[in-house]
Amino acid sequence: MTTIPENNPTARRSSERPMLQINRLNHVRINAKILDGTDHKLKKYLQFASQKMDTEITSDDVVEYALNLLFDRDPAFKSWLRQKV
Repeated sequence: MTTIPENNPTARRSSERPMLQINRLNHVRINAKILDGTDHKLKKYLQFASQKMDTEITSDDVVEYALNLLFDRDPAFKSWLRQKV
């Protein structure tokens, strides 16, 4: 059995990387309001993700990813969507 020490740089790096994945394709523009506190966290997350991923991350990227995560993880929505198809 192999164990990975907690001070392993590879293991530590993966936990420091954002889970955000970017797929830039054709998009439509939406307009949404968010709370001040959410906006503050979003701005901090943009700084974090841009630094860790070594590329510019936009609020559009984060909203796209977050919505798809919500759609994928909501079993009631998935069931409802299957009935609508």
